[in-house]
Parts: sequence; structure tokens; C-alpha cells
Amino acid sequence: MVRSGSMAGMPSEEVDVVVIGMGPGGEYVAAQCATAGLTTVGIESRLVGGECPYFGCVPSKMIIRAADSLAEAGRVPQLAGSSTVTPDFTPVARRIRDEATDNWNDQVAVDRFTKTGGVFVRGRARITGPHTVAVGDREFTASRAS
Repeated sequence: MVRSGSMAGMPSEEVDVVVIGMGPGGEYVAAQCATAGLTTVGIESRLVGGECPYFGCVPSKMIIRAADSLAEAGRVPQLAGSSTVTPDFTPVARRIRDEATDNWNDQVAVDRFTKTGGVFVRGRARITGPHTVAVGDREFTASRAS
């Protein structure tokens, strides 16, 4: 259902739920709402999934694992022979880019959300009223939650 919106006569799209910020919590809540059959809009200006998969948790664990491997290899002379260890984090950076972050492309996460029935909107949200949220030239009115 579409009704007249508050943005310069722009029609507002009626939905059940608007989730601003599709970090781990927002992504989960939006997917649960959509899966439950609520018309759900998820809005994110950066990457769906938040900091953890792209900049924090996952890449840092890959760096730590590589550093642990170097440290362990450096202990070989004390334990069982000889070894030469030459640190090179180029392979780690490549793995982070290719395997962990898909070159910082969140399309897989966006698709995962939209497959639940949600609508994804990329952009910076502005709260324009008690139940209205604008993103670019679109405005959403949430009847159940925003």
C-alpha cells in the first residue's frame, strides 16, 4: 500500500518493519522479521554484516593464525631440528581479500537477506517522522516497528 509521504509530496512506501543498520544485530533482526512474513526493509550505507566479517573479527583471526604459525615454526630449532622462517603477510592479505571478504563485496550477505523476503536498500537513512524513514528519494512508513 502506498500513501502520501512527508517528503515534498513523495509517496511513502508502507511496510511493517524498517531496520536501519545491517550489522550483525540488524541483519539478524531484519532476516527474522522477513522470515516471519513481515514486510521488512533493511537499510545499510556500508557493508551488510558490519565490521566483523570485513575489518574486525574474521580478518584479525586470519592475521593472528598466520602470526601463530610463524611463531611455532620459529620454535623448531629448540624442539626438533632447524628451520628458517621468513615472515611475509602478502598471502595473508590475499586470503583476507579473496576468501574472507570477497574483496569487500557484501553481495552474498545482501542476497542472504533478500532471500528471506526482505527488501534491501543501500544508503544513509534519515528518520523523518515517528514511523518514517527516508533513504535517497524513497521514504518508508513502518506500521509495526522502525
